[in-house]
Amino acid sequence: MSTSPDRFARAFGDWTPRAVVFDCDGLLLDTESVWRRAQDTVVAARGAVLAPEDDAVAARLDDRGRRRADRPPLRPHRGRGPRRPAPRVRPRALRRGAHPARRGRGACGRRRPGCRWVRASNSWLEALDHKLVAGGLREHFTVLEASDTVENPKPAPDMYAAAARALGQRPEDCLALEDSGTGARAARDAGSRLIAVPAPGHPVPPADLALTSLTDPELAAWIATW
Repeated sequence: MSTSPDRFARAFGDWTPRAVVFDCDGLLLDTESVWRRAQDTVVAARGAVLAPEDDAVAARLDDRGRRRADRPPLRPHRGRGPRRPAPRVRPRALRRGAHPARRGRGACGRRRPGCRWVRASNSWLEALDHKLVAGGLREHFTVLEASDTVENPKPAPDMYAAAARALGQRPEDCLALEDSGTGARAARDAGSRLIAVPAPGHPVPPADLALTSLTDPELAAWIATW
């Protein structure tokens, strides 16, 4: 039987997940840098300067807009095919080789039997589905949860609770992978175990374990023990 690498054994002991829940933006798809450049361009064109607290306000307003108050929340999309054709725009390069399923390398392309993948994102469902199709990732996920499939988006734990429930699991039996403090808080408050993979130069949120890349060979070695 394979032995877990020391740091994974210290963090998780002999625990293994029944499902893995991935964030999207900033973790697998490099979309946040595109958003940041667009935001900076618009702000500069208007001669404005954003204070640090403005980002939090903008995030809350964006979440409210995504929810489209004039219609009820959508149910999670559990099929493997797209809900509708993907847009012609393609996300920027996948972050730090985070799509090993296509490249034949890295831990997360080696899904273990019986361990299903879920995507939990603060995008609205239609946008999330389009991004995954455009990035070539959609076929790998059993369930999608988004800001308009739950009552409250991240940092509330609703998305993680809903993802676990959709698979007939408990949140504490799921492993979350997140890059931001917002997503990390949602996972922790739901009771899920957590690996943080922050972008370079960004703070590391509290987690069971922090990595610098999803292609860390010790992550692959740990998955091989499941």
